[in-house]
Amino acid sequence: MTYDSLDIIPYKTFFKIAESGNIQLLSDTEKDPEVLAALWESLYQQHLDKDGSSAQEKKTFRISKEISSLEATYKIVIMSCDALRFDFNEELFKLLTIQYGYTLRIEDEEVYFQDLEQIEREASALKVKINVLSKLLPKVDQGQEYSIDDVMASYCSILEFQIGDFNSITYTAFFSYEKQVHAKVESIRQQNIKNKKNG
Repeated sequence: MTYDSLDIIPYKTFFKIAESGNIQLLSDTEKDPEVLAALWESLYQQHLDKDGSSAQEKKTFRISKEISSLEATYKIVIMSCDALRFDFNEELFKLLTIQYGYTLRIEDEEVYFQDLEQIEREASALKVKINVLSKLLPKVDQGQEYSIDDVMASYCSILEFQIGDFNSITYTAFFSYEKQVHAKVESIRQQNIKNKKNG
């Protein structure tokens, strides 16, 4: 199964992917990382477009997306260089020279290996950029943390009914329960204000 919609992806799975970046959790059939990355980007953008997404959350997503892209590029370049050291491959040569714009001369073997080393040194600049971008991401609070199960259990308590199996509640269902909880909490708050005025 492939989770290609917020209507079917379990909220806990969405949350795990957002925390870990493990996009393989999106599907047990689709294995292409590019397809999964595009799918995750679409799902996360839908998440950001929902009410309540802050500017900080959107900025964090953009930075995380750029970091993921740079990490993928770095791995591809380094692995391509490693493979080309052992055996020339036209496809990898074109990938490095045409797609990524590196210079790789194949006329002289000594120059060829020097160019591969130069490409690897230039690719290390990607790691520097990744580190700089990582510092722009918000720091994780080390205070008391609640698991998603704790949050769902509190929703059951506030709403006074069982919302279902926590592992299978979809993103959209969770979002709906969350809105109900906020509405009920606001209603209770307003009632308390009235009681204080009248009391």
